Amino acid sequence: MSGMNRREIVRTGMALTMLLAMPSHASRAFAARESTTKPFSYEALIRRAREMAASAYVPPPQPRPDIVEQIDYDAHGKIKFRTEDAPYAESNGAYPVTFFHLGRYFGNAVQMHLVKDGEAREFAYRPQLFDMPADSPAHALPPDSGFAGFRFQEWNSSDDWETQDWVAFLGASYFRAIGGLGQYGLSARGIAIDAAVPERDEEFPAFTEFYIEGADRPDAPVIVYALLDGPSVTGAFRFSMVRGLDRTKGVVMDIESSIHLRKDVQRLGLIPLTSMFWYGEYGGQQLNDWRPEVHDSDGLAIWTADEERIWRPLNNPPATTVSAFVGASPKGFGLLQRDRNFDNYQDGVRYDRRPSLWVEPVKPLGEGAVQLLEIPTDDEIHDNVGAFWVPAEPAKAGNSYELSVVSQFEISASRFL
Repeated sequence: MSGMNRREIVRTGMALTMLLAMPSHASRAFAARESTTKPFSYEALIRRAREMAASAYVPPPQPRPDIVEQIDYDAHGKIKFRTEDAPYAESNGAYPVTFFHLGRYFGNAVQMHLVKDGEAREFAYRPQLFDMPADSPAHALPPDSGFAGFRFQEWNSSDDWETQDWVAFLGASYFRAIGGLGQYGLSARGIAIDAAVPERDEEFPAFTEFYIEGADRPDAPVIVYALLDGPSVTGAFRFSMVRGLDRTKGVVMDIESSIHLRKDVQRLGLIPLTSMFWYGEYGGQQLNDWRPEVHDSDGLAIWTADEERIWRPLNNPPATTVSAFVGASPKGFGLLQRDRNFDNYQDGVRYDRRPSLWVEPVKPLGEGAVQLLEIPTDDEIHDNVGAFWVPAEPAKAGNSYELSVVSQFEISASRFL
């Protein structure tokens, strides 16, 4: 997490929520690549991840980095996915999926597949899938460059799409969802490798392939499978995500993952959450800012195996700090935004509406610790807070971890409070 720039990694994607406006018209059929479908299952994806962990790491493709570097924040925001080509837009009551273009801050090409009845077909990048200005540097990219990520849109009817998206996967292994107040805030990641380890650079494994299964009604889950790859780790993920008819309840995800280590890892962060805390009403920071508080989350909550509730307010420390809360198999933990009073922020970006993120393991985690990472920051553009589970046993090459958790992006962590 050290060196993470919030503007570069999070806000580019968040700004596209408004920039990629949805016109009111029905979608055409899938623009999937005309190729033979192939059998697909989560079990096969797990086997593939395990086999990859036994071989050398191959970085994901980065089509024409010299051109992608020219697609900066402004240029990226002007590239709009053509919604008539959005998969699942014709499924009455489902959630259309739209795609993010490559850009300066999202240069890895990610493969996208659509899954139906145990068969997967690639949804291939084509320049014609995007509207872009005539002078956009993206025109110079190869015709099969790939996508940067994707998101699911809200749904009203085939003739009336909402501009709000409710879940997005963009950048490395980051994903995020809106809460019950319709606002994005903190993010989650597939994994954290060596965050804040002295004399070691943090590693950012990436989701390199996605397999997307749409819903057939608004209260049904959408299913996303992902392949994770990095120099030290591989993994297979299954996300079952429910938006639901009552949108005030936020987004609930059932997440399964199978993690496999290629190399030894000094700090293995499982189920990682990442957020921003610049300052609150406490701490005594001398700031030249008109707002009383600026943060996406204001505390770490832990529900221990013996029913103890722990609340640790977040800080913006003078030096990088890692706090460990040791205990076997906690019932849950999360980064929460408990202060919902607009007067305490006075900011149009509505920090008072940012969701909390609460996770509960379905399978016991065993011995280990919830670790809280806090990095000094002098601006709100940086994600400077992380929380994750670190197993007690050393993370050695060849280790595997099978995880299952329920994650909820919501107004408050009702199961904790």
